[in-house]
Amino acid sequence: MVSPVVLADRVSEYFEGVNHDVFAGDPAANPNLGVEVIDAGVAHDTPVVILIAPWTLAGLATPPDGQLPSALRVGARHCPALANEVPGIGSYWSVILVPDVSGYRSQDQARAVAMSLVEPFHVAVEKARQELTQVTDPGKRALFSRVRMQGEPVGPARTAFGTPDETATRPRAD
Repeated sequence: MVSPVVLADRVSEYFEGVNHDVFAGDPAANPNLGVEVIDAGVAHDTPVVILIAPWTLAGLATPPDGQLPSALRVGARHCPALANEVPGIGSYWSVILVPDVSGYRSQDQARAVAMSLVEPFHVAVEKARQELTQVTDPGKRALFSRVRMQGEPVGPARTAFGTPDETATRPRAD
């Protein structure tokens, strides 16, 4: 398992590069925000960090077996979890905690919001990992990691930058 401090350094370095190479001058990026990693820690058996970037505020998790459900309940919100793999970080899951950061006026404002999401994100990852690790059969475990709640997103597209291209929804059976 990579240490949370090493993960934080790798995430910061990688996303600084993405910010410079991809989002510099992009109107989708908030010029008031920079890349910052908040609260490197461990939830259950999984190193986690919170990432502030000019285009998103996300929780990143690196489960030791690569397994996480496709969505997490973070506080009262249903948040898609997107599998990614990038050089320097390797395999990780990105959970979009705040999809639109365009209205933040400062890094301090984004940091305050990120800090308020640390505990709910840790709790969500810990709960998901405890549930997944209780399933011992690999086939059932893979199936369990894909189970979604009725009426909620069933399959966000996965991108290298942790943002969904589209989300399909399952119709409610009312």
